[in-house]
Amino acid sequence: MFKYTKRILGVSLASLIAVSAFAGCGGSGESTGSGSEAPASSGAPAAKQVTIDDIMADAKLAMGDEDDVKLKVWGPQESLELLKKQCDDFAENFKKLGKKITIECVAQGESDASTNVKTDPKKAADVFGFASDQGLDLFKGNYVLPVRASFTDAIKAETLEGAYSTVLFKGADDDAEIPYAYPETGDNGYALFYDKRALTDEDVKSMEGIMKVCNDKKKKFAFNLGDGFYGCVIPFTGGGTLGLSDDMTVMKLNYDYDKINAVAKAFADLCSTSNYFKDENVNQTLVSGFKNGTHIAGVVGSWKIKDIEKALGENMGVVKLPTIKVDGEDKQLTSIFGYKNIGVNAKTQYPITSQSLALYLTSEKAQKERCEEIGWGPANKKLAESELVTENVALNAIYEQQKYSLPQINILTAWWTPTGTYGAYVVNPDKNHDDKSMKEAYDNMVENITMQ
Repeated sequence: MFKYTKRILGVSLASLIAVSAFAGCGGSGESTGSGSEAPASSGAPAAKQVTIDDIMADAKLAMGDEDDVKLKVWGPQESLELLKKQCDDFAENFKKLGKKITIECVAQGESDASTNVKTDPKKAADVFGFASDQGLDLFKGNYVLPVRASFTDAIKAETLEGAYSTVLFKGADDDAEIPYAYPETGDNGYALFYDKRALTDEDVKSMEGIMKVCNDKKKKFAFNLGDGFYGCVIPFTGGGTLGLSDDMTVMKLNYDYDKINAVAKAFADLCSTSNYFKDENVNQTLVSGFKNGTHIAGVVGSWKIKDIEKALGENMGVVKLPTIKVDGEDKQLTSIFGYKNIGVNAKTQYPITSQSLALYLTSEKAQKERCEEIGWGPANKKLAESELVTENVALNAIYEQQKYSLPQINILTAWWTPTGTYGAYVVNPDKNHDDKSMKEAYDNMVENITMQ
């Protein structure tokens, strides 16, 4: 196991005193200078548990002695307007309780968040969203604070089990795994979006059915296999699974070449031979393709639901991923399924307020707003089982695909690019797909992932 040692964080003396002070005054029991109670595994008494309602009603509990707080928050462009509103609501709540909070919201995609935090933690956001696979690097590098111990019971009880598992890590000083981030969404996966005017329910059950219509109608199907996030469909459909070495430094691949190559050959035979299969950046092309009629199908995630709805209206169809015929057998495509979390920068000057803001931004209320306004699927159990999801055809399909996916956790950055490179090769019409070339491409992928 990775030997993680808690560092003394750069928190002001006033914050240290405040945390200890309000712990003994009917507060949450804070006793450390990290803006987070000592984890239960440290031998300290268990922290008094609180809820978001407790936090929003008690400025001392939420902020300690922090005042005139200035925070920076990162979120993706598509959520920025709503994020600003939610942060303004948070600040206004505490203004009424006599506290001043100024929050700057800056557009920053979750996929690059951890890289930018690691590049310059002191200039990075105090609170930021990130994809679940980045949690390991953030934890190992001591870039995020552990969740305040007084928050953990409520978060665990209210969060989907899979989502909660992505924030748990065990450091050298921990007796057990504890959360190091706040679960934000439960839908960081993808599904097949299509134009119902061009494709029938039967067509979209299989890759072969989709490609036949595309070839006949001279319309495009976009599936960005050159991106490891999507390209992993090839090794995963071939039965591949992922793991980590005991020291968390090297990916362990349970890959069987013969099984994976059979899937790769099926993709190559079907897709590299067609002018209408497009390995392209679906975030940039799919919505406009639906609008102008060049595309009739594409694989993309929940973040594009609202945009595709606007483009296709009642003609939008969404289902789980199709099958592909491998050696005469229809095999369900297996994908990766992740979550989005919110972390608190270990270098923040306002650790108590930052933790409270992270809790607020991942509360049931905030997740409900995101689901309603921008279509993000919740990590909150109650919301995930509500009509918000069950009556949303797109979210339903994405959650359905989760049954045929591997979790996006404990993945090292070295895995993504080689996986995408292999996927791009498989469907590239300009590449040779003879046995020798296919084996070389596979071997290169494995070597680049597992090299130290």
